[in-house]
Amino acid sequence: MLWDIRTLMRPALSVIDLIPNIHRTPALASLRRAVLEGRPATLRLSDEDREFAFHDAHVQLTSPIGARVLRILYDTGNLKLKKPPAKSLPALEAYIASEPAFRAEVARIIAADDAKRTRQAAIIADPGIARPEDLSPDLIDKVISARLGHTATGSLEIAGILCHRSLVTADENGRTRAESTLACWWTDSTGQHHGDPV
Repeated sequence: MLWDIRTLMRPALSVIDLIPNIHRTPALASLRRAVLEGRPATLRLSDEDREFAFHDAHVQLTSPIGARVLRILYDTGNLKLKKPPAKSLPALEAYIASEPAFRAEVARIIAADDAKRTRQAAIIADPGIARPEDLSPDLIDKVISARLGHTATGSLEIAGILCHRSLVTADENGRTRAESTLACWWTDSTGQHHGDPV
């Protein structure tokens, strides 16, 4: 999942806390199972919904799609509560209501990422079509790998600017590194150095 999409999601426990008198840990486990394993079986999620409903990481995240799943679990009695269920959950409903905006932003992020990948593939195929604003250490690394070889060092003209990939064996203090790394860099028309330090 793209980082920008993860930033649109909220910590799952903070969404669970929108339900009063809930046992948090079992609710988190139920939400996780419902999204990732499809249990209870009454829930039908598309692959896309499953991907964007819950992100299982150090801090588990959920989206309005996951909040909708949580509401279904609540309504079907699949969540453990400390007291009888409340008649309404306005805070949870408000988060669920933001699902169309969430989906629209996800679609925008995916389209932008696809456009970036398409542009990058075109530049790798023909470095002459690049513009100076396209340059990045990652792009230089990919172009040089495609043209000169995976671990090769050297220089190529990209966007009309001489770009370099060189082997770095010492750190900023002059000490020898345990492992050598490849640095990708360029100098713009004003003499400003960009990219990885060498």
